[in-house]
Amino acid sequence: MTFGFYARNGYYGSPTARLEVDRMASLNIQWICLVVIVLQDTFASTRQYRDFRQTPADDELREIIDYIHARGMRVQLRPMLECWDGAQRIQVSFPNEVEIIPGKPMNHWTRWFDSMVERTLHYASLAQRSGCEAYGLDSELDFTVHQQQHWLRVVSAARSVYHGHLTTGHTRHVDFVKVLREQPDHWFRQLDSLGSSFYTPLADGPGASQEQMLARIAPDVDYYREAARLLGKPFYFAECGCCSTAGATAKPYGWDNPGGYNGDEQALFLDTVLKAFWNEPWWMGLYWWKWEEQNDRPWLRDDPRGDKGFPVWNKPAAEVLKRWYGSQPGR
Repeated sequence: MTFGFYARNGYYGSPTARLEVDRMASLNIQWICLVVIVLQDTFASTRQYRDFRQTPADDELREIIDYIHARGMRVQLRPMLECWDGAQRIQVSFPNEVEIIPGKPMNHWTRWFDSMVERTLHYASLAQRSGCEAYGLDSELDFTVHQQQHWLRVVSAARSVYHGHLTTGHTRHVDFVKVLREQPDHWFRQLDSLGSSFYTPLADGPGASQEQMLARIAPDVDYYREAARLLGKPFYFAECGCCSTAGATAKPYGWDNPGGYNGDEQALFLDTVLKAFWNEPWWMGLYWWKWEEQNDRPWLRDDPRGDKGFPVWNKPAAEVLKRWYGSQPGR
């Protein structure tokens, strides 16, 4: 389960956060991806930083990690970059590093990765001190993947202070199979596993059967099986989610699906993904996106039958999680 995306400073130290951990434990959830938001001013800024309002303080991170461990669950600490201008981390990109005008080198990539190295040293050290079982470099920084030497610097920095499971995640904007087939030395191979965001449409609209959805997902199973074979290490879904809205299985990633509340459709999406991938030996599992909503989206609350967003608590999908994670071998 992904926990605390966009949690503001102070949240992880609150009784509310501990209650949410208790609820996750009641659903047999075994791994929590604990998110800490770091900022940069715009998608084109080269400096990443902690923010007094937004970024959780280190002491509250340590407290909630200890509490998660006390409840018998494991933690992947994952810093996630956000931009104050509203752009997404997937949009971070810079010009190639050249010097067209003498004395004016374009070195945006180097400066951005210098900041990423500093960030990584800080949070990977925290992950080590707090006993986190995994550390995630970030998520969906897709248009940075080609910066091979810079990412090797980041991996080396993480390894220098953190001695557990090192991983990261991207979307299918990155063709994992193509990258791994064409670049035998790709920096992905320096990790212990690799994650992908999974929001593949499994239907064309409301009313699809699970048999139809399993047929729709079969090519994805084949694709990731080949990616894992080429990587020689496990794959998992660093994000996987679907809103509880009628028709959401046709656009699982969408906040703006026009249908009303339908918790059963969300549950069917989750059950189908688990059924399709569970017995694949290379698949480590998924982090559901996401446990709670930290940003106010009133349109998700306009149906009295239920919240239309990604969270699963008090919805049919919660029982799907509890059944799969409680009755079958853990991931």
